[in-house]
Amino acid sequence: MMTRYIFIAFFLILPQAYLAAQQPQRWGRADFEQVEAERIAFLTRYLELTSDEAKEFWPVYNDYRNRRELLTQERQSAAWYFNQNWRNLQVDEIEEIADKFISLQVQEAKLSEEYHEKFRSVLPAVKVMRLYEAENMFRMQLLRRVRGTGAGAPGRGQGGPPGNNR
Repeated sequence: MMTRYIFIAFFLILPQAYLAAQQPQRWGRADFEQVEAERIAFLTRYLELTSDEAKEFWPVYNDYRNRRELLTQERQSAAWYFNQNWRNLQVDEIEEIADKFISLQVQEAKLSEEYHEKFRSVLPAVKVMRLYEAENMFRMQLLRRVRGTGAGAPGRGQGGPPGNNR
């Protein structure tokens, strides 16, 4: 009789333990601040910014990131709303969400175009292009780390900023 209760308890607790282990890692404010500090260090090293370049570059770049983040959040919000409600939405509502989604992507592209000119006004062309490379490299390293396949923080180990071996 006691074995039966242990068996039942085991099968009631086991799924809960499994589900708890499968929960994605929650990121807190400190994690995001750490990532942003790593992004700044990574970009600074990769771009090899002089102090004069850094003074002009960072305000422009931070403004760009803030504006892009707002557009990204709005696009993700529209996608989330659709994913949560798609079975209950009317066709005209779905079309409106799809139109908004594409409009936000177009706005992001226009923002990139606008800031490309601003970056060119504060950095040499080679560093502007390296900025685009560095952003992609940082994003890929961050994704690998979040997935658990990376080799530490972005900018360390493989794929970090190259030295002066151009």
